[in-house]
Amino acid sequence: MSELKNLKQLHEAQDSILSLRCRLAGLQGKCLAIIQEQDSPLGLYHPKEVELAKEFESEIDQILNRNKLDQLLS
Repeated sequence: MSELKNLKQLHEAQDSILSLRCRLAGLQGKCLAIIQEQDSPLGLYHPKEVELAKEFESEIDQILNRNKLDQLLS
């Protein structure tokens, strides 16, 4: 019974990790949109917002990097 319980917990943890990775990928896409928008003649975002988006995008990229994730989980 305990093996079954452990397996269920493992699957729940894997589902949570996948869900978080998907949400992070969505945030990364939003950051990239802000970064790309800076070249637009409309200039919808302040340069500080673009700078923060670049920092966030870089941090998210490191988190989503599969090798880095494997290192963190080991």
